[in-house]
Amino acid sequence: MMVSIKNFIFKSCLFFLCCFTLFACSSFDFFKKGPDLGEQGESLHVNTEEKKDTPDALKQEVEHTDQRVSALEDEILVLGKKVAGLEHQLSAQKPVVYQVAYTAPAQLYQKARNLLLEGDSAHAAQLFETFVAQHPDHSLADNAMYWLGECHYSSGQYTKAVTVFKKLVKAYPKAEKVPDALLKTGYSYLSMDDTNRAHRYLKLVLTQYPFSPAAEKAQEKLKEFE
Repeated sequence: MMVSIKNFIFKSCLFFLCCFTLFACSSFDFFKKGPDLGEQGESLHVNTEEKKDTPDALKQEVEHTDQRVSALEDEILVLGKKVAGLEHQLSAQKPVVYQVAYTAPAQLYQKARNLLLEGDSAHAAQLFETFVAQHPDHSLADNAMYWLGECHYSSGQYTKAVTVFKKLVKAYPKAEKVPDALLKTGYSYLSMDDTNRAHRYLKLVLTQYPFSPAAEKAQEKLKEFE
């Protein structure tokens, strides 16, 4: 009985030993083949990369890029023509002049003043300009020209404002608005960072109209130069 048990144990150990040996051998072959497959894959990857860097591939890529650049240039050219056409259409259009019906020049003047007080300096400017052009000898013409300059000044169009204020001084040298026109000419130059001309016109208000309300404002502004 003891001999049979020993034989059974011996055979079982021999069986497990054989199984372990077979498993070890197969595992060794598997891991041995693994690096070979990896090397083959890496080799394929390298070959693929090398294929991308071939002269023919690079040439095709350059040609494709040139085609895209050419297409973009064509689009830019088309857009440029469209913009030029729109600019031409805008330049050909005549500006719409704001007009109102009136029976007396004073009505036109008052309408323009009301628009300016309401903050509509653009339409007010058109009406003041119409008044000056159509009624230059009217008693309100110098006032209309002054407020025209104020419309430009309040809109930040300082160059236009200077032109109108200077025109007022020249066309109506004895008008009550002349000191204010000189003052606002100085203010306009200040807004354009032209301090030399601004200083000259502010000084002009003091020397020519020393007792006017505009002179007081000019004096206050000149203190900023000190």
